[in-house]
Amino acid sequence: MKTYTLREAAKKIGTTARDLKQWEKQFAQWITVPRTSQGARIYTDELIHRFRQIRMLLEEGHHPREIADLITQMNGRPADPPAPVEPDVMEGEIIDVPRLLRHGAPYIAEQLVARVKDELVDAVKREAADTIQQAMREVKGQLNHLGEQTSAAAETVRRSLQDYQEAWQQKTEQLHEHLETVVAFCHEEKARQEQERKQLEQRIIEREKAFRELVLSFRQTAANTNAGRSRTNKWWKFW
Repeated sequence: MKTYTLREAAKKIGTTARDLKQWEKQFAQWITVPRTSQGARIYTDELIHRFRQIRMLLEEGHHPREIADLITQMNGRPADPPAPVEPDVMEGEIIDVPRLLRHGAPYIAEQLVARVKDELVDAVKREAADTIQQAMREVKGQLNHLGEQTSAAAETVRRSLQDYQEAWQQKTEQLHEHLETVVAFCHEEKARQEQERKQLEQRIIEREKAFRELVLSFRQTAANTNAGRSRTNKWWKFW
């Protein structure tokens, strides 16, 4: 019975090795791919035929569940997988011994490079995924820390504004009290000055009145004293 490697089977089916692995997982209850003792997949003509049927049904737009039922109806349950092949070969290497002898070391090297490449790509992907996750965790941690610092700074600013508002309100109230005191003092001072002005005016009026009375009394006295004098002497009229 002729067998094929993963890459040879993918080439014969007209798909990729990744699709074959994916279909193997999706239809594991209906298709079983045997492996060697080293873990390399072994494909027979029957398995290649079934994978061709899967590819055709997928291209026609059938759902994987429908495809599984159709495969069971067309081919029945797959037989138990054959015993592992004992030759110490790796995946990607053909199991046909005459062909292996024909190709020799260059073919083995080619298959080795292909397998190492796949493993290297998978390792790089895993490393990249881990690095991205680690970076995302660090960024998330930094964002959380920044958010905490921002909240603390906002709280500090809020408290400072509140303290400033309270201090400003207190200063404003004190200023109002001082202004009220100054206004009251000005009113009192104005009333006192008005009272003093009125008292001064009253004193001036009284003194003017007293002075007029004094002048009038002096005139009367002078007139009575000089009544007998000559009429030609008019000096007292000066007053």
